[in-house]
Amino acid sequence: MGITKTTGKFPGDTKGIKNWSGKLDISQSVSGVILALFLWTHLVLVSSILLGGDAMTWVAGVMELNFLSPDGHGYPWVVSFIAIGVAALALVHLLVAITKLPMNLRQQLALKKQMSVINHGDTKLWVWQALTGVAILFLLPVHLWLIGAAPETIGPVGSADRIWNDGVWLIYLPLLVCVELHGAIGVYRVAIKWGAARDINTRARMKRVKTIISVVFILIGIASLLAFLPYA
Repeated sequence: MGITKTTGKFPGDTKGIKNWSGKLDISQSVSGVILALFLWTHLVLVSSILLGGDAMTWVAGVMELNFLSPDGHGYPWVVSFIAIGVAALALVHLLVAITKLPMNLRQQLALKKQMSVINHGDTKLWVWQALTGVAILFLLPVHLWLIGAAPETIGPVGSADRIWNDGVWLIYLPLLVCVELHGAIGVYRVAIKWGAARDINTRARMKRVKTIISVVFILIGIASLLAFLPYA
Protein backbone atom coordinates (compact mmCIF):
# COMPACT_ATOMS: atom_id res chain seq x y z
CA MET A 1 0.00 0.00 0.00
CA GLY A 2 1.52 3.31 -1.06
CA ILE A 3 1.00 6.97 -0.29
CA THR A 4 -1.59 8.73 -2.41
CA LYS A 5 -0.44 11.52 -4.70
CA THR A 6 -3.25 13.91 -3.81
CA THR A 7 -3.01 13.87 -0.03
CA GLY A 8 0.44 12.49 0.71
CA LYS A 9 -1.14 10.12 3.23
CA PHE A 10 -1.86 6.44 3.32
CA PRO A 11 -5.36 5.63 2.00
CA GLY A 12 -6.38 4.12 5.35
CA ASP A 13 -5.65 7.30 7.31
CA THR A 14 -9.18 8.65 6.82
CA LYS A 15 -10.57 5.77 8.85
CA GLY A 16 -8.72 6.95 11.93
CA ILE A 17 -10.00 10.49 11.42
CA LYS A 18 -13.59 9.25 11.11
CA ASN A 19 -13.22 7.11 14.23
CA TRP A 20 -11.83 10.07 16.17
CA SER A 21 -14.66 12.30 14.91
CA GLY A 22 -17.19 9.68 15.98
CA LYS A 23 -15.70 9.48 19.47
CA LEU A 24 -15.87 13.25 19.80
CA ASP A 25 -19.53 13.17 18.75
CA ILE A 26 -20.27 10.53 21.37
CA SER A 27 -18.41 12.44 24.08
CA GLN A 28 -20.35 15.59 23.24
CA SER A 29 -23.68 13.76 23.33
CA VAL A 30 -22.94 11.90 26.57
CA SER A 31 -21.55 14.94 28.40
CA GLY A 32 -24.48 17.06 27.20
CA VAL A 33 -27.10 14.59 28.40
CA ILE A 34 -25.37 14.20 31.78
CA LEU A 35 -25.22 17.99 32.20
CA ALA A 36 -28.90 18.35 31.23
CA LEU A 37 -29.97 15.69 33.74
CA PHE A 38 -27.86 17.33 36.42
CA LEU A 39 -29.36 20.71 35.55
CA TRP A 40 -32.94 19.48 35.96
CA THR A 41 -32.10 17.62 39.17
CA HIS A 42 -30.35 20.72 40.53
CA LEU A 43 -33.35 22.92 39.75
CA VAL A 44 -35.74 20.47 41.43
CA LEU A 45 -33.56 20.52 44.57
CA VAL A 46 -33.37 24.32 44.60
CA SER A 47 -37.13 24.54 44.11
CA SER A 48 -37.50 23.00 47.57
CA ILE A 49 -37.58 26.64 48.72
CA LEU A 50 -41.13 26.69 47.34
CA LEU A 51 -42.04 24.34 50.20
CA GLY A 52 -40.47 26.63 52.77
CA GLY A 53 -37.13 27.39 54.36
CA ASP A 54 -37.09 24.22 56.44
CA ALA A 55 -37.50 22.08 53.33
CA MET A 56 -34.55 23.74 51.60
CA THR A 57 -32.44 23.53 54.76
CA TRP A 58 -33.11 19.79 54.87
CA VAL A 59 -32.21 19.36 51.17
CA ALA A 60 -29.01 21.39 51.60
CA GLY A 61 -28.07 19.28 54.62
CA VAL A 62 -28.56 16.04 52.71
CA MET A 63 -26.45 17.37 49.84
CA GLU A 64 -23.68 18.11 52.34
CA LEU A 65 -24.00 14.58 53.81
CA ASN A 66 -24.97 15.83 57.27
CA PHE A 67 -26.25 12.35 58.12
CA LEU A 68 -22.66 11.11 57.98
CA SER A 69 -21.05 13.80 60.14
CA PRO A 70 -20.85 13.39 63.95
CA ASP A 71 -22.08 16.94 64.65
CA GLY A 72 -24.80 16.80 62.00
CA HIS A 73 -23.47 19.90 60.21
CA GLY A 74 -22.32 17.96 57.16
CA TYR A 75 -19.42 18.60 54.82
CA PRO A 76 -19.91 21.76 52.72
CA TRP A 77 -16.84 20.85 50.66
CA VAL A 78 -18.99 18.19 48.97
CA VAL A 79 -20.83 21.00 47.16
CA SER A 80 -17.50 22.50 46.08
CA PHE A 81 -16.43 19.11 44.76
CA ILE A 82 -19.66 18.81 42.76
CA ALA A 83 -19.13 22.32 41.34
CA ILE A 84 -15.62 21.37 40.21
CA GLY A 85 -16.94 18.19 38.61
CA VAL A 86 -19.66 20.09 36.74
CA ALA A 87 -17.10 22.65 35.57
CA ALA A 88 -14.80 19.90 34.27
CA LEU A 89 -17.61 18.13 32.42
CA ALA A 90 -18.86 21.43 30.98
CA LEU A 91 -15.33 22.20 29.78
CA VAL A 92 -15.13 18.87 27.94
CA HIS A 93 -18.53 19.53 26.38
CA LEU A 94 -17.46 23.03 25.36
CA LEU A 95 -14.17 22.00 23.79
CA VAL A 96 -15.92 19.50 21.54
CA ALA A 97 -18.90 21.71 20.72
CA ILE A 98 -16.82 24.78 19.88
CA THR A 99 -15.22 22.96 16.93
CA LYS A 100 -18.63 22.86 15.23
CA LEU A 101 -19.46 26.55 15.61
CA PRO A 102 -19.07 29.03 12.74
CA MET A 103 -16.12 30.91 14.21
CA ASN A 104 -15.22 33.22 11.32
CA LEU A 105 -17.24 35.74 9.32
CA ARG A 106 -17.23 33.60 6.18
CA GLN A 107 -18.82 30.66 7.97
CA GLN A 108 -21.37 32.90 9.67
CA LEU A 109 -22.40 34.49 6.38
CA ALA A 110 -22.73 31.06 4.78
CA LEU A 111 -24.98 29.92 7.64
CA LYS A 112 -27.09 33.08 7.38
CA LYS A 113 -27.49 32.57 3.63
CA GLN A 114 -28.46 28.94 4.07
CA MET A 115 -31.09 29.81 6.68
CA SER A 116 -32.57 32.50 4.42
CA VAL A 117 -32.95 29.97 1.61
CA ILE A 118 -33.95 26.88 3.56
CA ASN A 119 -36.51 27.22 6.35
CA HIS A 120 -35.36 24.28 8.47
CA GLY A 121 -36.64 24.12 12.03
CA ASP A 122 -33.86 21.96 13.44
CA THR A 123 -31.20 24.29 12.01
CA LYS A 124 -32.87 27.20 13.81
CA LEU A 125 -32.83 25.17 17.02
CA TRP A 126 -29.11 24.54 16.52
CA VAL A 127 -28.53 28.29 16.16
CA TRP A 128 -30.44 28.94 19.38
CA GLN A 129 -28.43 26.23 21.09
CA ALA A 130 -25.19 27.82 19.88
CA LEU A 131 -26.23 31.31 21.04
CA THR A 132 -27.33 30.12 24.47
CA GLY A 133 -24.15 28.06 24.72
CA VAL A 134 -22.03 31.19 24.23
CA ALA A 135 -24.02 32.97 26.94
CA ILE A 136 -23.60 30.01 29.30
CA LEU A 137 -19.85 30.14 28.67
CA PHE A 138 -19.76 33.52 30.42
CA LEU A 139 -22.50 33.04 33.03
CA LEU A 140 -21.93 29.49 34.33
CA PRO A 141 -18.36 30.02 35.68
CA VAL A 142 -19.65 32.89 37.85
CA HIS A 143 -22.40 30.70 39.30
CA LEU A 144 -20.06 27.77 39.94
CA TRP A 145 -17.50 30.06 41.59
CA LEU A 146 -20.09 31.65 43.90
CA ILE A 147 -21.38 28.25 44.96
CA GLY A 148 -18.05 26.43 45.13
CA ALA A 149 -16.23 29.19 47.02
CA ALA A 150 -18.85 29.52 49.76
CA PRO A 151 -20.87 26.26 49.95
CA GLU A 152 -21.67 26.85 53.61
CA THR A 153 -23.94 29.77 52.62
CA ILE A 154 -26.34 27.56 50.67
CA GLY A 155 -29.71 27.73 52.37
CA PRO A 156 -32.77 29.98 52.61
CA VAL A 157 -31.03 32.97 54.18
CA GLY A 158 -27.56 32.66 52.62
CA SER A 159 -28.90 32.04 49.12
CA ALA A 160 -31.48 34.81 49.43
CA ASP A 161 -28.78 37.26 50.53
CA ARG A 162 -26.62 36.32 47.56
CA ILE A 163 -29.46 36.40 45.03
CA TRP A 164 -31.28 39.56 46.06
CA ASN A 165 -29.05 41.66 48.33
CA ASP A 166 -25.91 41.07 46.26
CA GLY A 167 -27.83 41.36 42.98
CA VAL A 168 -26.79 37.95 41.67
CA TRP A 169 -30.28 37.46 40.24
CA LEU A 170 -29.01 39.55 37.32
CA ILE A 171 -26.80 36.57 36.49
CA TYR A 172 -29.08 33.76 37.63
CA LEU A 173 -32.13 34.82 35.62
CA PRO A 174 -30.48 34.89 32.17
CA LEU A 175 -28.48 31.78 33.11
CA LEU A 176 -31.73 30.00 34.00
CA VAL A 177 -33.31 30.81 30.64
CA CYS A 178 -30.17 29.95 28.67
CA VAL A 179 -29.43 26.62 30.35
CA GLU A 180 -33.04 25.44 30.14
CA LEU A 181 -33.29 26.24 26.43
CA HIS A 182 -29.81 24.87 25.73
CA GLY A 183 -30.38 21.67 27.71
CA ALA A 184 -33.80 20.84 26.27
CA ILE A 185 -32.69 21.55 22.70
CA GLY A 186 -29.53 19.52 23.28
CA VAL A 187 -31.37 16.44 24.55
CA TYR A 188 -33.81 16.71 21.65
CA ARG A 189 -30.98 16.91 19.11
CA VAL A 190 -29.14 14.00 20.71
CA ALA A 191 -32.30 11.91 20.48
CA ILE A 192 -32.68 12.83 16.80
CA LYS A 193 -29.01 12.20 16.06
CA TRP A 194 -29.02 8.72 17.54
CA GLY A 195 -32.25 7.59 15.88
CA ALA A 196 -34.96 8.16 18.50
CA ALA A 197 -37.25 9.78 15.89
CA ARG A 198 -37.34 8.26 12.42
CA ASP A 199 -40.47 9.99 11.14
CA ILE A 200 -41.79 13.55 11.00
CA ASN A 201 -44.70 12.96 13.39
CA THR A 202 -42.47 11.56 16.12
CA ARG A 203 -40.07 14.47 15.68
CA ALA A 204 -42.95 16.97 15.97
CA ARG A 205 -44.12 15.35 19.22
CA MET A 206 -40.60 15.45 20.60
CA LYS A 207 -40.38 19.16 19.80
CA ARG A 208 -43.58 19.79 21.74
CA VAL A 209 -42.21 17.84 24.71
CA LYS A 210 -38.97 19.83 24.48
CA THR A 211 -40.89 23.11 24.57
CA ILE A 212 -43.02 22.00 27.51
CA ILE A 213 -39.93 20.95 29.47
CA SER A 214 -38.25 24.31 28.84
CA VAL A 215 -41.33 26.34 29.83
CA VAL A 216 -42.04 24.28 32.97
CA PHE A 217 -38.49 24.42 34.30
CA ILE A 218 -38.09 28.14 33.51
CA LEU A 219 -41.30 28.87 35.41
CA ILE A 220 -40.16 26.72 38.33
CA GLY A 221 -36.81 28.52 38.34
CA ILE A 222 -38.40 31.99 38.33
CA ALA A 223 -40.83 30.98 41.07
CA SER A 224 -37.89 29.69 43.14
CA LEU A 225 -35.97 32.96 42.73
CA LEU A 226 -39.03 34.90 43.89
CA ALA A 227 -39.53 32.52 46.83
CA PHE A 228 -36.15 33.64 48.23
CA LEU A 229 -37.36 37.25 48.58
CA PRO A 230 -38.91 36.87 52.08
CA TYR A 231 -35.57 35.54 53.38
CA ALA A 232 -33.47 38.41 51.96
